[in-house]
Amino acid sequence: MQRSNRAVLTNTSHIAPGPRGDWLVGNLRAFRRDVLGLMLDSSRRYGDIVRFHIGPFVVHLLNHPDHIEHVLQSHARNYDKATRSSAKIRAISGDSLLTSNGELWQRQRRLMQPSFHRQSVARLAGQMTGLTAAMLARWQASIANGEPLDIASEMMRLTYAIVGNTLLGADVGEDSSAVESAMETILTHTFQRWGNIIDLPAFVPTPQNLRFRRAMQTVDQIVYRIIAQHRSGKGANTDLLGMLLDVRDEETGQGLGDTELRNETITFLLAGHETTANALAWTFYVLSQNPDSERQLRAEVSMVLGKSVPTIETLPQLTFTTMVIQEAMRLYPPIWAIERRAIADDTIGGFHIPAGSSIVISPYALHRNESFWPDAERFDPTRFAARPRAYIPFGSGPRFCIGSEFAMMEARLIVAMVIRSCHLELVPGHPVEPQPSITLRPKNGLRMTIGPST
Repeated sequence: MQRSNRAVLTNTSHIAPGPRGDWLVGNLRAFRRDVLGLMLDSSRRYGDIVRFHIGPFVVHLLNHPDHIEHVLQSHARNYDKATRSSAKIRAISGDSLLTSNGELWQRQRRLMQPSFHRQSVARLAGQMTGLTAAMLARWQASIANGEPLDIASEMMRLTYAIVGNTLLGADVGEDSSAVESAMETILTHTFQRWGNIIDLPAFVPTPQNLRFRRAMQTVDQIVYRIIAQHRSGKGANTDLLGMLLDVRDEETGQGLGDTELRNETITFLLAGHETTANALAWTFYVLSQNPDSERQLRAEVSMVLGKSVPTIETLPQLTFTTMVIQEAMRLYPPIWAIERRAIADDTIGGFHIPAGSSIVISPYALHRNESFWPDAERFDPTRFAARPRAYIPFGSGPRFCIGSEFAMMEARLIVAMVIRSCHLELVPGHPVEPQPSITLRPKNGLRMTIGPST
């Protein structure tokens, strides 16, 4: 029976329950073996607050929206991103919007926010649909001969092209395969380092460190090339990177250096390319497993769009399309874990949260909490006919994902165009398993055959 840890803050603090683990490394082996299973099983067994030990580190998993609101919103000042996961990600993106804290983060957020306002994002719809149409044209050969494609890889290529064109003002199509391979190496290595109690320094020439270094060199070469194009006047001046080139510090008048621009550009690639690609891949997977929902989605797209290209004006009419994407992100949230560090001692749900300890919030586990999602493993887009409470695919609070409008517009445009043109079917026997890295990828890709829409 699940123990109830309701979100009532009390004056009496106790140690939260949790799996004992090994005497030396705590729950580290279970974390490495199956972290998604560990979080699900532990929250079902011990309740909405679970205490783990990862070696010497104390970690609390929160799985109730009241507790999560306490950390991400009402008491957000006591919880920062000086975490082990941010320290590892910093090896990829430096001190960027993704990893920074305090005044630096506020400055970065303030500089970038205008480019992600709804009206700014709306202007990008035409580029998104144009690149999607080009992908669909390329698929015609596969439709003709029944040759399967890796849809996860296809979505990586498409979203990378979209981020390159819309945010970076560059044609990056020729780099897509190199970036996809490099990002997989980078993210896998970074997640593995997060799970290490003791990490060898990056300069030690282990095989893993060497692979990571080569992958980062690949990404850096591309990013610095794009920055150089903008500085020489060859890039657009209306995209996000062009805007950042024009930014000047109010006190010193200095602009951003190449390293700062590089950090934010890599953040755009990671947050705006990798995550949306995974959300789209999982959406097409769940549709292939739920033919009734696919038929309903196709009927809506046909009724709303006919043969027209979707636009920002037609998106509000695609209500079932939106619910399908939301439900896919409920089951397979691209960011499956969010980490914060407790700055000072706190009490949540009557349990003591010591200063310096880690708080983990898992959308993957929260979205399967049966108290808020009955029959949680079942795919049911109609759950989103009303606004659900325990749903945080883009985080929450002051650090709510700055690109959520961009991502949802992009996803709806792409899903509508693909479903109107194609029927995607998983290759029989192809194993599908979520792979928790920094993002939640399909472990073996998604081999699917492409047929005409029915």
